[in-house]
Amino acid sequence: MLTTSEQRLAILKKVGIFAQTNENVLQKLADATKEVYLEADQNLFKKGDEGTSMYVIVEGAVRVHEGNYDFAVLRKGQVFGEYSLLDTDNRTRSASVTAIVKTHLLMLEQDIFYDIMANQIEIVKGILKVLIKRARRQNYFEEKLAETNDQIQKQSDLIRQEKEKAERLLLNILPSEVADELKVKGKADAQFYKLATVMFADLKGFTQATEHLSPREVVSILEEHFSAFDEITTKYNVEKIKTIGDAYMCVGGAPIPNKTNPIDTVLTALEMQYFMQESIKKRRANHEKVWELSIGIHTGPLIAGVIGKKKFAYDVWGSTVNIAAQFENKGEPGHINISSDTYNLIKDYFICEACSKHIGKLEMFFVRRLKPEFSEDKEGFFPNAKLRMKLKELSKS
Repeated sequence: MLTTSEQRLAILKKVGIFAQTNENVLQKLADATKEVYLEADQNLFKKGDEGTSMYVIVEGAVRVHEGNYDFAVLRKGQVFGEYSLLDTDNRTRSASVTAIVKTHLLMLEQDIFYDIMANQIEIVKGILKVLIKRARRQNYFEEKLAETNDQIQKQSDLIRQEKEKAERLLLNILPSEVADELKVKGKADAQFYKLATVMFADLKGFTQATEHLSPREVVSILEEHFSAFDEITTKYNVEKIKTIGDAYMCVGGAPIPNKTNPIDTVLTALEMQYFMQESIKKRRANHEKVWELSIGIHTGPLIAGVIGKKKFAYDVWGSTVNIAAQFENKGEPGHINISSDTYNLIKDYFICEACSKHIGKLEMFFVRRLKPEFSEDKEGFFPNAKLRMKLKELSKS
């Protein structure tokens, strides 16, 4: 709807900055204005655009903003854009203006305004008052925006930290590959492994030896031993499955299949026995009760995956698991008891001794140590660079 000259004059008279302006001068301003119409959500100008005009709202409303943050909402009879009229060197807009609803504006070009308002000191005073008020208001909102952004950043940092905690907790429960699959698919499918090596390690005599200890002391001892075992399994790329009372279960070759898992698992067992020997020395020196570690190992096929819908648990199933448990249960305490299937896969790297015991048709062997050519230490507990290189070659073959 176009306005007449008289209507535009009436509109300008109601604008605060023109309150002291001569009516003849206002009439010239009214005649010089142009009609501008904006649809809802339409931008009039954006922050950084060149500012060459001022605007009076006839009908409707606009928001003065930076992105989604509003500095002000202006309605009928209010003026905006005049802050650029006094600054001829820097005419860029300091904020964006967007229509909230369908809006009707009167636009006045800056150069025309200068010509008409020459020597009109009252209008300059009016503009200065608006400029000062608006500058204060904008500074206030910019400070609030900065505070809001700071709070958002703090919240984002807190969310990120909590997410990292949740990730670490999940990885303490499940292998990383399984955890990733769960996050993507919401479930983790069970997998068949043609060749994997299962180990059971049990603190023989621990229950009897700790009958006179408090529950806190029992947990502290188990924590000390199992934490050390966790570090050792990680070192040799063996996956911890679970603890069962004073027994520790782990598997090599799952969830990531590899060809070196029988060797990796026996290396894990050797370092666990080294830890136990050192622990026994310390406890005897302190006149404390001691116990031995019995280890049973078997290699063969198995199935591994996640069970449960509420409390996820990564586990392994199959006869290989049962046989490994039997080799531990019927094996000799203080020894690494392995099946003949495992022996045939690791005998080139370890010194082993045949045992008279059998589990079903499987013969039992004791692992004594690494062969000298593959050992970093005299006792044969730790692999040297030659064996580590050999394992890399085997994993690539």
